[in-house]
Amino acid sequence: MSEKILKVTYQCLHSSCVVNCRNGELFLPEALFTELSSFCEDKTVFKSPRDFCRLGFSQPFKAMDVEEARDTDIEDEMQEDDSKMAAPDPISALVKEHELVLKKVEAVEAHLDERDIEGLWVSTCDLDNILHLHGAIKEEDVLFPALLGLVPFGEGLVACINEDHREIVSLVHAFREALTDGNINDKVIGSAIVALRSHIRKEDNEFYEFIKKYINNEMKKVIMAEMELAEKAFVPKEPGERKTDEKMAAERAVHHEKLYAARESSLDTCCH
Repeated sequence: MSEKILKVTYQCLHSSCVVNCRNGELFLPEALFTELSSFCEDKTVFKSPRDFCRLGFSQPFKAMDVEEARDTDIEDEMQEDDSKMAAPDPISALVKEHELVLKKVEAVEAHLDERDIEGLWVSTCDLDNILHLHGAIKEEDVLFPALLGLVPFGEGLVACINEDHREIVSLVHAFREALTDGNINDKVIGSAIVALRSHIRKEDNEFYEFIKKYINNEMKKVIMAEMELAEKAFVPKEPGERKTDEKMAAERAVHHEKLYAARESSLDTCCH
């Protein structure tokens, strides 16, 4: 005889619940519900199941209603779980986009080997465009604001990532500025490439791995939708003629100011 499955309507009792589990329904085997209820004298209070709360530890839940689950309830729950499993994942999308960034880097390196200054003028513009879309828009304008108040030490982590963005883009801009005078500054673009590859490894292996456990499926949908809208609205810059551009010079000046501000901010939030 199969074990009885209970449908438990619950309310989270944690005083600062921030993970969208304030209330809802759980389907639990009767024996598991009995075990989870054994930790409190009030048998209507039970611990949340293992790995249910994204904060990483069990929360006290109040059982508002407990009844035997019907077969149709269980089928609906399984279908909902399948739907959640298929939720779009913005973190995976950003990791995948890193592959495109690295392809742009390889194009720059190929033109460096050939000492192709006109090719570099185009390929570094392509690199600048994808860095702006990926880092400044999808990460800084969409992802990072969603993490505020949700991820421990989030402000400090974001400040460090933002400083990397400013540093890398500043080096790319400095290299392109030298190109307008016909100079190929290997040291500057080399520093940009090394910093960019290191930054991508840090995001893929550390930053993204840390933050993704705090992003639930509903947040994934919202973040992914905003990223897709941002990409559709993005208009990449054309390389233009390889000559001094006063407008670009002004934009570079603004960017350098942001870099200095990011550095100052990170001094209070990062460990170097």
